[in-house]
Amino acid sequence: MDSININLFNCLNIGDSHPVVIMGVINLSPESFYQGSVLTNIDELAKTINEMLKNGAKMLDIGARSTAPWSDKITVEDELKRIIPVVEKTCKLIPKEIIVSIDTQYEIVAKECYKITQEQKRNMIINDVSNLKTDTELSDFVVKNDIPIILMASNKVPGDILLIADIISSLKLSINSLEKAGLDKNKIIVDPGIGAWIPEKAFEHDLGIINNLEQLRVLKKPILIALSRKSFIGNALGIPDPENRYFGSLSSSAIAVYNGAHVVRSHDVSNDFNDFAQMAKILRENRKKSQ
Repeated sequence: MDSININLFNCLNIGDSHPVVIMGVINLSPESFYQGSVLTNIDELAKTINEMLKNGAKMLDIGARSTAPWSDKITVEDELKRIIPVVEKTCKLIPKEIIVSIDTQYEIVAKECYKITQEQKRNMIINDVSNLKTDTELSDFVVKNDIPIILMASNKVPGDILLIADIISSLKLSINSLEKAGLDKNKIIVDPGIGAWIPEKAFEHDLGIINNLEQLRVLKKPILIALSRKSFIGNALGIPDPENRYFGSLSSSAIAVYNGAHVVRSHDVSNDFNDFAQMAKILRENRKKSQ
């Protein structure tokens, strides 16, 4: 199968021929399932970012709305109030080669953050867990401004797909629609949607997705995996508190990389995490050479 590689903003290579890209999570949502990751004081932002960059993060994913289905809902106005000052400060703190990812489902949030990144001459992508289903205007905004996007497999609500074949079908439709509308094919990253997004999704479904991740290569897009501290780890290991799922996150992220992930989104950007991910990539490459 053809090699998968893209270059974003002439500063970040992603794909088979390059190291795993680590995406650090900057969580601004007090409703989050993992309270240990929430940035409660903007004065701590510089310390958080410096630690992530020191440990290998190339992308920072800033999100102000918990996407866990049981979380309290907030308004778009609340999301904007939370995210705007952090995006402004982040742009001033990071080198130009670090990419700002905006975790949102809403066009107005993406638009306001895009204004800031353009003014600050920083590079921005959008991370939409709804697969452009929540706000259809977001799709038009992405295409019009040729903004790179991460699409998470979803049909009606975020993460509502159980099987890898259906994940592929969902993502293929969105990819075709964006490319037909004019978005550069090298500006799309796919995410299979790990997590207990709907009641019907058991942890075994997530295990199956990770084990069959390589099937996503048929889409010819880099694969992002976001499984940090998630409930499938807790259910598999009998660990109800996300605070205690670090090692489960390390091992499952490494296996996901071994099975084809190019980008790993994590709350925990540490030397340990980076080493696990890069070693899994090396093992994957050696496996292919040995076949």
